[in-house]
Amino acid sequence: MEYRRYGRTDTLVSAIGLGGHREGMETRGGLARQATFHRSAQERARTVGAAIDAGITYFDSTFGCEIASLGESLRLLGRRDGLFVSGMRVDFFGLLPQSGLTPAAYLRSEVESRLREAGLEWLDQFLMGAMEQGDPVGHPAEMDEAMAEAERLKQAGLIRHVGFSCHDPNYAARLLRAWPFDSVMCPYNPSNRVAEGDLQTAVQDTGAAWVAMKSMVWRLYGIPASVLRNLRAEALGLDSTTPIGTLAHRWLLDNPHLTTCVPAANYPEAVVENAAAADRGPLTDVERALLDRWVEATAVHGHVPLALGGLLEDNLRVRVCSMGLAGDRLGVRPAPIDLEADGAEDAARAAAEQLLAAARADRRWAAMLP
Repeated sequence: MEYRRYGRTDTLVSAIGLGGHREGMETRGGLARQATFHRSAQERARTVGAAIDAGITYFDSTFGCEIASLGESLRLLGRRDGLFVSGMRVDFFGLLPQSGLTPAAYLRSEVESRLREAGLEWLDQFLMGAMEQGDPVGHPAEMDEAMAEAERLKQAGLIRHVGFSCHDPNYAARLLRAWPFDSVMCPYNPSNRVAEGDLQTAVQDTGAAWVAMKSMVWRLYGIPASVLRNLRAEALGLDSTTPIGTLAHRWLLDNPHLTTCVPAANYPEAVVENAAAADRGPLTDVERALLDRWVEATAVHGHVPLALGGLLEDNLRVRVCSMGLAGDRLGVRPAPIDLEADGAEDAARAAAEQLLAAARADRRWAAMLP
């Protein structure tokens, strides 16, 4: 594993991290979001354990359920020392008014909530999530108060670093220049290179750590490019045995300004494929051309093959994210999935089969399906 300096500090973190590692999705309930686990604690711990065995030290979490799962896994594995654990409040600034709290009280409450959920004494990093929501740049007094509280939380030993995530790299650059954040997390991958512009310059100017999210989600939310391996890859001009996770992350690590990346992985095999990028060196011209073909394949036919591949993925979250586009293009409307229900996986599997049956009735898509 390769290790890189975390921003302006002497701390080293793995160049490949681990993002979401649980099965399922959270309901859209603002500050009251909840989630049901659809994989056992032991299965989730195996994924986290595979990451540690591969040399991964940087662990990202988005929702409370993710950090709860991560904390549970670390207890089952008996590990914490030497690991860099990040927690977050999604839509941090956008949800501030809903909290009814001052910015300082809100930040402290969210940090304390993540610590309780994880069962940890401190977080190596807390991220104010999705900061394009609510325009914090336009409310400097509130941001000043939140950042002052972040310093108090550091002094109290509850967090060691504070950063933010943002889906708009150019807006992220403005935030990074306006306040002394330790880190920034933005989408960055072979299909989305916007972050190489003003954000990369801001990272260089400020010395902040730069984390890439959506490293395998190139086109459609929640659907990794690797699902194309579930199709007849030759119909898309691809080789299904391509270690696309390794290629994609080797491409990322070619950027010396990047600190780490946080691909989601729900199975140990995916963790191993992603982590292999740190040992292989720069891409060759042949490998770059191969990666380019995969990038192109995620966009063909209005992204429908990507959605079909997602329906075939044995993962509740990926299946549900695939259903909208597939249903629109196929003219099929399965019953909504209650993600909190005990039968959510079975319901999603049945809905996916309904959509796939419609796809098999169309020669365009049937040729791609196994």
